Amino acid sequence: MTLSTLLSERAKIFPRHTLIKFNQDKLTYSDINRRVDLKSGGLVNLGLKADDRAAILMENCPEYIISYFGILRAGGIAVPVNSFLTPVEISYILKDSGARILIYDSGFISQVKKIKEGMPDLNAVSFDDIPQRMSEAHEEDNDKTAVLLYTSGTTGFPKGVMLTHANLLSNAGACMKVMHLSGRDRILLFLPLFHSFSFTVCVILPIYAGASIVLLRSVKPFSGVIKSIFRDRITFFVAIPAVYNILSKKRVPLFLKYILKLLIDIKVCVSGAAALPEDTLKAFEDRFKLPLIEGYGLTEAAPVVSVNPPDGIRKPSSVGPPLPGVDVKVIGEDGGSLPAGRIGELLVRGPNVMKGYFNNSEETEAVLRDGWLYTGDMAKIDEDGYIYIVDRKKDLIVASGMNIYPVEIENVIIKHPSVEESAMVGIPYRNGEEVPVLFIKKMSDAMLDEKEIRSYMDVKIAPFKKPRRIIFVDDFPRTATGKIKKADLRKWKI
Repeated sequence: MTLSTLLSERAKIFPRHTLIKFNQDKLTYSDINRRVDLKSGGLVNLGLKADDRAAILMENCPEYIISYFGILRAGGIAVPVNSFLTPVEISYILKDSGARILIYDSGFISQVKKIKEGMPDLNAVSFDDIPQRMSEAHEEDNDKTAVLLYTSGTTGFPKGVMLTHANLLSNAGACMKVMHLSGRDRILLFLPLFHSFSFTVCVILPIYAGASIVLLRSVKPFSGVIKSIFRDRITFFVAIPAVYNILSKKRVPLFLKYILKLLIDIKVCVSGAAALPEDTLKAFEDRFKLPLIEGYGLTEAAPVVSVNPPDGIRKPSSVGPPLPGVDVKVIGEDGGSLPAGRIGELLVRGPNVMKGYFNNSEETEAVLRDGWLYTGDMAKIDEDGYIYIVDRKKDLIVASGMNIYPVEIENVIIKHPSVEESAMVGIPYRNGEEVPVLFIKKMSDAMLDEKEIRSYMDVKIAPFKKPRRIIFVDDFPRTATGKIKKADLRKWKI
């Protein structure tokens, strides 16, 4: 099976069932499948051939999903483009991927004009201008590359992760075994569609299950997200830690808590794309009486590696056991496997692991060795097989010969009621020494200064782990899914 045949098969089984609700429109599985047929034929008419790359530059909308599946049905490879990037950054991705076609919507006309100035041969076409032609059947191969997903580029130039149909389908199937989704579920999708976490968990997974997607253009205004939870009777809520942290700290009157419990149909909340602080998890569950489960993944693993089971043992601070069919281990500096409880680099093996980086054999060989994906994440695994992410290997700070894991300090600081978010990085100083610097974003209207933060840390953090500098910021540089770009913070002058 490929992603294209998955959609067509589900359209046969659930022809009249709503696949996408967007604003007031309800599009059935049959509606979407037919539109994919027509647009895939149109893309072939525009010159798209087997294995050609076609990029998508759009905000969240049904046309995005139709374009994605239309490219695949035409035999092409989809290249979702981060819509927050500049024309220069987008041009890099288009050139690196060798994209022949760029599909865009009306909100990106000015960016496309700038891109075309440097790429006159690029066939940039708005979704509405793609001709409608019935597609012809072509040979299906689930080991073929389905999508090129470019990493966020927090270090160096972004790399194109090659994910096959089999990678994505195996990941969705394994997620369904753990999440127990069914055709009765309704998933709220407000995270950007170009991100691997969003598309696998909020598009491929629900299609796999025959469920419905309630699609919002974006997370803003957040009041729209709240309204949709009630109006559309959402049963499966997916967000990033920043959303849950804000919700957990907002004051909710006692009587309103009981009303919310009566009106909300949500069965489970899922957090992904970044680490979820343990205190945020506890505060959110105490406040809303809803299970919040954390998972772990990376684009190179299509992307989910592990998740705390909703109906099983959920361990605080853990990202759960690996998905069915996925193997993990932790290795030390010498490359040998480490016993339970020891910290080392996390390795992943399974049908969800990428084919490699597009046209980049050197980087591929650096992270794919003997069938294992070297994640670059520092972790430990307990006796029950539950994974605990300690920090990114590249985020490790070495100060005065001592190892400092920033996430440990961040998890302490986030507990302060006046702190909305924090991030600690090592900034290069004299003689190659790294200086630990803590960046803090306050809650709105909070009165907070460095003296109070240092006093708060005194009995909670060992002296060698404490930041040398504390800097308050109005906001953080972020990736598309809200993850803090620590590479940008390391450029700060001290």
